[in-house]
Amino acid sequence: MKNFKNKVAVITGAGSGMGRELAYQLADRGALIAINDWNESTLLDTADTVKKMGAKVLARHFDVSDRSAVEDFANEVVDHFGQVDIVINNAGYTLPAKSIEYTSYEDFEKLMGVNMWGVIYGSKAFLPHLKRRPEAVLMNTSSVFGLFGYPTQGPYCTAKFAVRGFTETLRLELEVEGTTHVKVCCIHPGGIKTGIVENIDFSKSTLTKEEIEETSKTFEELAPTTAAQAATQIITAIENQSPKLLIGKDAKWMDIITRLFPTKYHKFLLKGIAENKETLAKAFKKDPVEVLQD
Repeated sequence: MKNFKNKVAVITGAGSGMGRELAYQLADRGALIAINDWNESTLLDTADTVKKMGAKVLARHFDVSDRSAVEDFANEVVDHFGQVDIVINNAGYTLPAKSIEYTSYEDFEKLMGVNMWGVIYGSKAFLPHLKRRPEAVLMNTSSVFGLFGYPTQGPYCTAKFAVRGFTETLRLELEVEGTTHVKVCCIHPGGIKTGIVENIDFSKSTLTKEEIEETSKTFEELAPTTAAQAATQIITAIENQSPKLLIGKDAKWMDIITRLFPTKYHKFLLKGIAENKETLAKAFKKDPVEVLQD
């Protein structure tokens, strides 16, 4: 897909970060924009900017873990614009660092609802409409954490691995049935300056205010790619019909490491993890001196 003029682009999680930047950049290329976010205020901010750019926009506030809401949104987009050409299932969030053992079922299920089921609902709700177009694109956002396991991010890794498997399987199924005009891509962002840490619910965390602020600061410093740069790469992937997109040098590097050393890459990860024993110890509810020494 080279021309975005009057193409209808659906973007979930467009209240901030990559989703917001995708809405701006696709609008700038002449697309008609349909956006969603759980945060109504930030969603409307994105919509207002898109309108000021001269683009048509439909904005709806709901949680993508609600299947009925997603299906209603798909129908409304088609009723409003008459078609759907691009769907980017981007909505997602993460939890405070905590081991799987001490992560509650409630937190696990809530995250899976947004990060995994939200992608599945979005894909299945919009797929019939995408198949009616002469060319169409479905982009699902996994993560660099969909390439390897990472201690204290069990729910997030679980969801992102699931998104990867779901998306790659769907792509192959469409090829088998001969639906070659619908291109499917799995996106694996590395560290992106999106504000994802600010959206973490730390209310149940044992981290102090200072530790939370330091976590946010550290993430921003380590994130090598801006949301705008990530959005540009996603649009390029749409143009190039890429089946897989690694965003950032960190994602590309870890993809190589995990493929070359599938059973030993953890040694590389643990070296970096060991540098932050106090935060890690809280995630495992242990004394710092016990961490990585059992």
